[in-house]
Amino acid sequence: MKVTEELLNKMKQDSNFSDGIIMPDGDYRLIQDGGHMEALMGLLPYTSDEIFKMVPQDDSPLFWLIEKTGCVITDYNSTVGMDMTHEQERVFQALVAHGFISSEYFNLSSQRKKFHDQEEQKDKTVPSL
Repeated sequence: MKVTEELLNKMKQDSNFSDGIIMPDGDYRLIQDGGHMEALMGLLPYTSDEIFKMVPQDDSPLFWLIEKTGCVITDYNSTVGMDMTHEQERVFQALVAHGFISSEYFNLSSQRKKFHDQEEQKDKTVPSL
């Protein structure tokens, strides 16, 4: 779903329209059932059990999914993602301008880099057999 006048009118009729994901290409997907994690897991070609096995034990499954899918998650109070693509930025700004979401954006890029650096350090301290 691209942000169009028709979409903006639909948003005005749905009080939960702020709960969604912005795909890397700028497509906005409203979360119909479940939550952000379920929506992001549905984008991957794995079962939820397989996905949870892939997520490092000391990592946030939601942050891991945001990083792996490249999506931005939205709700009324805040938006969370990595560095946005130009398309994601345009959709985000349009949603903010029309009052559907807050301008509060939490960019996880630095946090994810720090997490990966720490994981790399752990790997270096584990003795080889």
